Amino acid sequence: MARINLLPWRQEERERRNKEFIALVAAVTLLALLAAFAAWSYFNSQLNDQRDANALIEQENSRLDSALKEIETLEQRREDIISRMQVIQDLQGRRPIPVHLWDDIAQGIPPALYLTNMKREGDLITLTGFADNPNVVSSLIRNLDNSQWMGNSAVQNIQQNITAYQAAPQVATQAPTAEGAPPRPVYPEDSYVQFVITTQVQYESKLEQTDAAAPTTADAGGGA
Repeated sequence: MARINLLPWRQEERERRNKEFIALVAAVTLLALLAAFAAWSYFNSQLNDQRDANALIEQENSRLDSALKEIETLEQRREDIISRMQVIQDLQGRRPIPVHLWDDIAQGIPPALYLTNMKREGDLITLTGFADNPNVVSSLIRNLDNSQWMGNSAVQNIQQNITAYQAAPQVATQAPTAEGAPPRPVYPEDSYVQFVITTQVQYESKLEQTDAAAPTTADAGGGA
């Protein structure tokens, strides 16, 4: 005799499958949440590391900026020191020049000439005085130009006394004086010409300039 199952097995099978499906969905959801949490934790860790790296870079940049400012300050101080040393070296090198100038001027003054004023403005020296005649002034200019420390000498002004070229008998033996004052003798200097000349200071002596130019000339000759 055939056995017939009259229990609601289809309903039980359906419920069993629903439970399996719900369990599977729950498992997948849990796995997805775990994967999402793991991914969030990883990227959050990477973000924190990048933030720390950025903070370290900013800190190093700030330190480098401070170091660069200090280097700029040191370079400025170095340039100031070099400038001061250059000034001191220039002063040391120019110290003997006035001695040479005054010595050459004293030796270059010819007879029948004397100075009444001498002024220096920068590299320009102005000499004022009296001379027996313009030829004596020319001799002074030549002597100054022959100096190793002066050059470019020139006459700025010269005034001649016409009585210097009058005949000897016409020259008065007594010079005019103020009213009531006794007359004085006429001196030869009364007929001198007054002059104003200028000369330029040469900071590098002409001998040094010649020595410096000599190798260049030799090289040019050798190349030819």
